[in-house]
Amino acid sequence: CKLCADSCPTSCLQWDEEKRMPYATGFKGMDLACIACNNCEAVCPTKAIRMRGEYRVLYGRYKTPDDKVGEMRGPMPFGEKDIERDFGDIEKELTEVERVIYRRRSIRLFRKKPVPKELIDRIIEAARFAPSSGNGQPCKFVVVTNRDVIDKVDRQCAKLLDMIKWMYAGKDKWRDIAITLSSYFMVNEMDQRPIAAIEKVKQLAGSITWGAPVVIHVLADTRGIANPPLDTGIATQNLVLAAHSLGLGTCYIGFIASAIKFLPWLKKDLHIEYPYELVTSISVGYPRGKLDNPVARGPVPVEWIE
Repeated sequence: CKLCADSCPTSCLQWDEEKRMPYATGFKGMDLACIACNNCEAVCPTKAIRMRGEYRVLYGRYKTPDDKVGEMRGPMPFGEKDIERDFGDIEKELTEVERVIYRRRSIRLFRKKPVPKELIDRIIEAARFAPSSGNGQPCKFVVVTNRDVIDKVDRQCAKLLDMIKWMYAGKDKWRDIAITLSSYFMVNEMDQRPIAAIEKVKQLAGSITWGAPVVIHVLADTRGIANPPLDTGIATQNLVLAAHSLGLGTCYIGFIASAIKFLPWLKKDLHIEYPYELVTSISVGYPRGKLDNPVARGPVPVEWIE
């Protein structure tokens, strides 16, 4: 059905038309472009795909910390006894909130069906009730349903991101130097994982937002108390969980916020003015099928001080 290849956030999974099955690949120096998100497992209606192993960087600036190396496992809300249990059995013992958390996936396959304004208002209302430092509520939401505006922003950002991918994937020594220097000044933008995702954007003809009928741009008041980006993150997680509970799919899109720093004229199209800045964007729409199977995740470092 190609759902796995179509929804892969990188260029890793491709579809073999002759064999009618997916295969894993890399591009330009990457043997495998997989980031171990296991989204292919989540969308497979027959559960025919099983991913093994984890994403790990062995050396360099982005080396995976030792305390994050370990076996990827599915949800274990009740501890080690859950290792051998099927999620269907675990789910019966969970609260409604927990079920939504474990089943909510980043959706990259959207139907063209418009989303009613009432539903968008409803998920933003859930965001409005998120906690914030000093009750400052620094969030602002720009909801875009105009297809021309969505496509324009996508195309402009995709062109810039393609330049970054070209620099990263080359073998010239000067490119290696440029990447190394850039990693010090733009440490969050130069990780190798997004580079594979940029290749997928190219395959999608520049559609950064995955063809979603609605894109919500999340802004933060730069004068906000303490940590406005954190407050917006808390609010947007309320939003995406509420969306999932209502049958909507969502996907965080960080590329636009990264690209707009170098494309300031796009701020006018998105009505971004001082004191606000773009923190992230969210694609919203009806999923193309049931795409919410739980997946395995790597270990999270936890230290107890008792």
